[in-house]
Amino acid sequence: MPSPCVVCGAAGAVAEEATVPSNVRAHKHERFAVWRCAACRSIHARDEVDLDHYYRDYPFLRAQDGRVLRYFHRRLWRRLARAGARRDHAVLDYGCGGGLLLAELARLGVAGVAGYDAYSARYADPRVLEASYDVVVSQDVIEHVADPLALLDTFGRLCRPGGLIAIGTPDASGIDLARADAHKHSLHQPYHRHILAHPALLAAGAARGWQLVRHHRRPYTSTPVPTLNLPYLLRYLRAGDDTVDVAYDPPRASWRMVTPAALFDAVFGALRDPGTDGMAIFRKPPAALPPYGSIHAALSV
Repeated sequence: MPSPCVVCGAAGAVAEEATVPSNVRAHKHERFAVWRCAACRSIHARDEVDLDHYYRDYPFLRAQDGRVLRYFHRRLWRRLARAGARRDHAVLDYGCGGGLLLAELARLGVAGVAGYDAYSARYADPRVLEASYDVVVSQDVIEHVADPLALLDTFGRLCRPGGLIAIGTPDASGIDLARADAHKHSLHQPYHRHILAHPALLAAGAARGWQLVRHHRRPYTSTPVPTLNLPYLLRYLRAGDDTVDVAYDPPRASWRMVTPAALFDAVFGALRDPGTDGMAIFRKPPAALPPYGSIHAALSV
């Protein structure tokens, strides 16, 4: 029997279960069990694994700066700016990896940028977490941790009153476990431990007294620029061995990328984004406000 849901606390409320292969090449022949909470619709990894083993040679660590990534990061900054972030703000990228977003924010003239990532030798200094920031941004982090609500509390502590908390994460609501293999890149096992349904994420923010400023139902990497959208990327991965490693391999040509369906996705793919990823941007109140008290109370508002 799966453990109680770490998002809403419901015990034994299993809506569905599935097994899914890893989307990382080194482990693509391994399958992992996941389950969905019937109460909040979040998705959880069922079994404990040796994450140090799986994070060894993690393909995302191979990401390098370049024009495409810089374009994506500028789009992310525009999201933050529309929500109220300014270039004179102090910005923390929590889970910054190799610091590529930090570098782009510095190029854009953001005055105070800092990064923290426990798995990066360059950015693992815990003294960064002793300061407070006008903007706390965390992209593709909360789904990796054992206690996502505790991480939200950490963000709240790091954010100054009136500041912004931006959380980019997959949306369990858009993932169909009846077709788990088709969603293996969003499920990203065994690395994603708890994938929040976005209504549960919004409720968790409300339970902390945070005001929702913007909710983006698509990732900032889903763009109108031809080929820079998720459906086309997924086609490109399938043209290889359908692992995320393909995105970091040397470019390769494939007839699969010039079929009529692929060319349609190259141009119009952003219009049929699967809705499996997005971002919530909250504002911490300028003064302490009484919380709702629980995620269930917030969901009912």
